[in-house]
Amino acid sequence: MALRVLDSLALRSEPVILLLGRLFLGSLYLMSGTNHWLDLPLLTHFMAGLPGSGQVWAMLAATIELASGVALVLGFRTREFALLLVFFNLGAAVIGHPYWAITSDAAARWGQFIHFWKDIGLVGGTLFVLARGAGPLSLDRESRLP
Repeated sequence: MALRVLDSLALRSEPVILLLGRLFLGSLYLMSGTNHWLDLPLLTHFMAGLPGSGQVWAMLAATIELASGVALVLGFRTREFALLLVFFNLGAAVIGHPYWAITSDAAARWGQFIHFWKDIGLVGGTLFVLARGAGPLSLDRESRLP
């Protein structure tokens, strides 16, 4: 009985639920991208091991976060940006938070462990957005694959 009530509520409220999910997830990327642009040298530090310019990589990462956040909030090209964020967060987890390489500082290792798995969790969230789409309360105005 309780599951039927929950299913009914979810179906009736699906447009609002999808909107709220996009707003909450998108706001995380929007704020992160904004903060990374405001403190680009800090982000550049994490990109030092990559080939090429660390500053270019940092600007690219901040731009992806900011643009993806705006796109998710508005529901604009939602699936495309969700797919971009899947790859972005996988890269951020492996490149930015290699907890397995920290052996001498337990607190630093634990902090990177948490950030690594946070990024993996965000991959899960963006996969849901990729699968469900933006919903009707969006610029995309769609919720499922045809």
